[in-house]
Amino acid sequence: MIFIAVGFIVYPIVITGTDSILAYQFTDNVSITDASYTGLTAVTGVVPLLILIGFVTAGVVTGFLGAKMSRTGVSASLNPTSLLMLAIGIIFIAVGLIIFPVVLDGTSTVLHGGGNGIDSAYTGLSAVIGVVPLLVLIAFVSAAVISGFFGVKGLAGGRQ
Repeated sequence: MIFIAVGFIVYPIVITGTDSILAYQFTDNVSITDASYTGLTAVTGVVPLLILIGFVTAGVVTGFLGAKMSRTGVSASLNPTSLLMLAIGIIFIAVGLIIFPVVLDGTSTVLHGGGNGIDSAYTGLSAVIGVVPLLVLIAFVSAAVISGFFGVKGLAGGRQ
């Protein structure tokens, strides 16, 4: 139940973060579109759903583990490393979405900075820079999922 409670405490941060990402505008009124940042709007739109599914799944899995331990009378040793991995998963999500506008500012400055943008002599650079925010967002969400998975796996393996 703690995962679900913490999930719904952190969830407004997730919604605010994704709303600010989707409403982002660079100083020259360049907004986020799939034309300027490849695939970013679609992935950003699905992030809150993925995070909600992750929190509910972690709550259900740990709930079943707790019910199984209480039914069988098996005692569990509390593994601080597993709890730390779960906490890091939540931190990745919150901090990642809060810091993400810095990534957008940096890439927008490279793409559109000073009204000049990238010189055409740099073949393919604008296409690569346009994918960077998507890769960073996927990296934060993947890091949260992986650390959360190992946290739950560690709690499940902590039974004796």
